[in-house]
Amino acid sequence: MFYDRFQHICNEAGISPSRAAIECGFNKGSVSFWKKKYENGEDVEPKLEILKSISEYFGVSIDYLTGKTDIKNPPDQQSPEEIAKVALFGGDGEVTDEMWNEVKGFVEFIKDKRKRENDNN
Repeated sequence: MFYDRFQHICNEAGISPSRAAIECGFNKGSVSFWKKKYENGEDVEPKLEILKSISEYFGVSIDYLTGKTDIKNPPDQQSPEEIAKVALFGGDGEVTDEMWNEVKGFVEFIKDKRKRENDNN
């Protein structure tokens, strides 16, 4: 689970796992070790200091990295927009920009409708 999540957040950020290792301050050989374990169907959980470094670098929780939750950021670290996405879409994590723009467009539509109703009263 860990390596899969690590690889996923690296891809999302447009950075290689080896580069992320360097940026986070640990040996990129660790990434090769994790990958080999992953390819052999084994999971690995890095030391807490490495998990903390990755967590801070990518802005995700350690629980997300280790597969204990599917929510990348705990609510106290999430922006209001992220909290709204979780509330509206059930926290499945895969809310596309197109989906989110439709939601925002609908909110604007409702605001305009209410404003017109209030102006007519």
